[in-house]
Amino acid sequence: MADDNDTAEKAKELLVYGPLGLALFMRDSAPQFMRMFVARGRTELQQRGKSVSSQIDQVRSVGETVTADGGPDVLKLLSTGIATLREKAEEALNALGVAANETPAAPPPRVAYAPDSPSAPPPNASTSGDLAIPGYDDLSASQVVEHLDGLAPLELTAIREYEAAHRARNTILGKIEQLTRGS
Repeated sequence: MADDNDTAEKAKELLVYGPLGLALFMRDSAPQFMRMFVARGRTELQQRGKSVSSQIDQVRSVGETVTADGGPDVLKLLSTGIATLREKAEEALNALGVAANETPAAPPPRVAYAPDSPSAPPPNASTSGDLAIPGYDDLSASQVVEHLDGLAPLELTAIREYEAAHRARNTILGKIEQLTRGS
């Protein structure tokens, strides 16, 4: 019977007295904890605000100095840089056929030549128009590599020579080497 009383007393402590004591403790100490948390948060925000304010003052000072001493020069440099960037972007978009309201034209069909055919392009193609990949100069290295599989050895040789003489992109030259090594 003593064990039953002991178990009941422990259950009462755990289920009644414990939660009641915790609730009363929280009621008494919660305002103190809240004041402590609010003070910590306020201090942290004030310190960060001072840091940001200091950085803004430094940027403002530099801006005023640049504006006073070299404003026209900075404006000229920025204008030139933006114009150059715009030209490069337009060139890239035009190369992709994405210029204003344009849809890229379908590439003409590729013609495979027999090596001894009189109409075959010369192995040392001097212009990209002589190559088996249409629009060659407008393609990125990864796009060219996609077109190399299935080309005749003579066509690969022409592309290798043209690429080596012009842009010498290792990705393309390496892929051609890999494809011609097997033939």
